[in-house]
Amino acid sequence: MRSKVMILILTAILTLTGVYVYADRSLLALQTGMTLPLQWDDPYGKQEEPIMLTTRPSQLSEPRVSLTPLYYLPESKKLQFGLSYSKHKYQADPSRNIPDRIFHVTIRGTDGQIFDKNTVIKTTGLFDEFQRRSIDIDLNDQDYLDIDVAWVSQDGNVLTPIESSSFKVVLQE
Repeated sequence: MRSKVMILILTAILTLTGVYVYADRSLLALQTGMTLPLQWDDPYGKQEEPIMLTTRPSQLSEPRVSLTPLYYLPESKKLQFGLSYSKHKYQADPSRNIPDRIFHVTIRGTDGQIFDKNTVIKTTGLFDEFQRRSIDIDLNDQDYLDIDVAWVSQDGNVLTPIESSSFKVVLQE
């Protein structure tokens, strides 16, 4: 009797794991790097070769967000990456003025210029969300980038950080 119960529990666990993996397969592919977090201006045109600027994913503590490696499209002049986070902790909430994009990403170049106009594409899973980000930036005269990721509230056009983390990316020649 005890072995039948154990087999039943194991079967249930394996079934639930299989359902989770199947339901979140596109999100898991983005989170693990099997699918690159790239956005194409012309998805049916000639694809340019992305340049990987960082080799490993980053984990930010405040807000608790995972970042994919950063990619640069040299012809389009776009920096692209992905943000992964718990959709139960971070979600759009009009009553708290949390905008639909949830996070505001700001990049400051070597010369002090700020790049914060970005395109967001969301992929939603059972427990997590993934945002593909694309920011217009020309890296030709940049030695490094300071990147700030902030969980924000928005009142009109004013963004107020709730939690924020920054990191520096040194660019190689």
